Amino acid sequence: MDLPKGFYGVTDEKYGSIKSAEKLIDFGVKIIQYRCKYKTDREKYEEAKKIKDMIGNKDILYIIDDRVDLALIVKADGVHVGDRDIPVCEIRKIVPKDFILGLSTHTISDVLNADCCDYIGVGPLFYTTTKNDAYNPLGIETAMKMVEASKCPAYLIGGIKLENMKDVKNIKADGFVSVSDVLYNDDKHFQRMVSVWNS
Repeated sequence: MDLPKGFYGVTDEKYGSIKSAEKLIDFGVKIIQYRCKYKTDREKYEEAKKIKDMIGNKDILYIIDDRVDLALIVKADGVHVGDRDIPVCEIRKIVPKDFILGLSTHTISDVLNADCCDYIGVGPLFYTTTKNDAYNPLGIETAMKMVEASKCPAYLIGGIKLENMKDVKNIKADGFVSVSDVLYNDDKHFQRMVSVWNS
């Protein structure tokens, strides 16, 4: 399955998961990840299912963060995991053939050892307040080396805003994630970010 290039949308629990998804769908994004850390399994299921229903037949890939079981239950298109989760190659053994597997990477070593996944997340690029347990920022130079070393599509994440989009674009990744700067601003702001990325 071909992954969309450019913007990769991720929901924000503080902003509101459903509200996040509504906004991302209105903005016309092609991929949405449901990311929720601090709710019960039942609440996560209900939100994940609602977002799946909201997406419906729209041309949007739907990814669940961390939870393989939840992704399979709501029939999402894939799951995104980190280095503290179940190894990607083990997940690959139990999911459908076309199931998308994403992996967070934080070092060049992570990238070189990223097997069985369809794409990687490279970050955090800059300082971020979205995740409480975020790693130290990579910076432009390290991120560029990681993207160059990747065998699969790479998406940049962490502290990405309109004001640093020109630097982000120059890393030559396949796409980027911006949570707060997209969700807390309007469509005009988002389109300016995309315009810089595509320029």
